Amino acid sequence: DQYLEDERSQAAPLQLFTEFQAFPDSRNGFKVGMRLEGIDPLHPSMFCVLSVAEVIGFRLRLHIDGYSECYDFWVNADAPDIKPAGWCESTGHKLHPPKGYKQNEFNWEKYLEACNAQAAPETLFRASVSPGSVFEVGMKLEAVDRKNPCLVCVASVADIVDQRFLVHFDNWDDTYDYWCDASSPYIHPVGWCQDHGRPLTAPQGHPNPEHFVWEEYMEDAGASVAPSQAFSVRSPHGFQTRMKLEAVDRRNPMLIRVATVADTEDHRVKVHFDGWHEKFDFWVDSDLPDLHPMGWCSRTGHPLEPPLRESLLTLTLTRQTLELQYKLVHKSTQSLYKVHYLEMCLAEI
Repeated sequence: DQYLEDERSQAAPLQLFTEFQAFPDSRNGFKVGMRLEGIDPLHPSMFCVLSVAEVIGFRLRLHIDGYSECYDFWVNADAPDIKPAGWCESTGHKLHPPKGYKQNEFNWEKYLEACNAQAAPETLFRASVSPGSVFEVGMKLEAVDRKNPCLVCVASVADIVDQRFLVHFDNWDDTYDYWCDASSPYIHPVGWCQDHGRPLTAPQGHPNPEHFVWEEYMEDAGASVAPSQAFSVRSPHGFQTRMKLEAVDRRNPMLIRVATVADTEDHRVKVHFDGWHEKFDFWVDSDLPDLHPMGWCSRTGHPLEPPLRESLLTLTLTRQTLELQYKLVHKSTQSLYKVHYLEMCLAEI
């Protein structure tokens, strides 16, 4: 309260946060070493064998079994991207086994025995929800390329899990894929570009990309379009500039910092870490699970990084501290993950 008063700011109201951002209604029961299944963030169409590498508050660092720790990633304990062991088999999804295991030879029971590990109990995961939408796998739509937001491309529904579906850009690899729901501002029905005077990017390798015609493409593909009534409109988020919140540092995602909304758009907010130079500001979707209300860290038992006081001395000490941490970690047996992110931090200062 004193900090808000000193900053002449207000905390972002709780009602602005989604269920995946707000205070959790349960404790984090995951333990280091537990095994589970989940989506590879670099390849959103792939479900992999994961292990819990670290637990901090309501967050988990997950390791993709058989691969370098540099690919480890953080999620909240109630993330929709993680599932219990055996989920893929029960839902007809392909599970990518750890490196060194063949697809048709992987068996969870034998793997857990070989690792001397246990599967994370199903009770720790968010309950599955019926899709409840008219989207079906294979349906066509027009979608924004999240990595190149100026492009709207020909896309397909590649997978459906609970109330979300996977957007895949036709004839592109899955690194461009993303999961969303029917209210996403990045998806549109077929014909949206034509109606709004926007260019539509044809599938890679299309014989006549400058004169793409949906009717001809649909006939050749033997596919159907996602009906316009399947799409819903998302209301603007309600965040305002100068509102305070807590946000994951995307350059060093093991940390959560005191943050301020620096700017807004209809469905995005610009996050500023208090005390840091504005060059570190970044835009994110307002419903990103890495944004939390003030007090989230305290409530969940996660450390909160205080504002960095802007002075040359502080910045110098910060760099010296990071350099010392880097040397100690690099010489010790600590994980490559921590070395990797300390290197990133040093590069930014």
